Amino acid sequence: MVEKISLNIKVVGLHVERNFLIPRDMCVRDAVELIVKALREEYPGVTNSGMSNRALLQASSGKVLNQACSFKQLGITQGERMILI
Repeated sequence: MVEKISLNIKVVGLHVERNFLIPRDMCVRDAVELIVKALREEYPGVTNSGMSNRALLQASSGKVLNQACSFKQLGITQGERMILI
């Protein structure tokens, strides 16, 4: 069974906060792609422009997460708050 963590992600461009269940072993880059895809489905007016240069920040520290690492490798835990810019 895949271990998942619940992350509260604030999306700066849309001024919304959503909770996402993400596999701990998934790399940040893949998770960001899935999050953006889900947001495009929920908000059809969101365009593709600028979507390729998204970054995920840890809200408590303000650090940008390494896109090539998994959440497990980065020590991200259940319930952490993130910011998608």
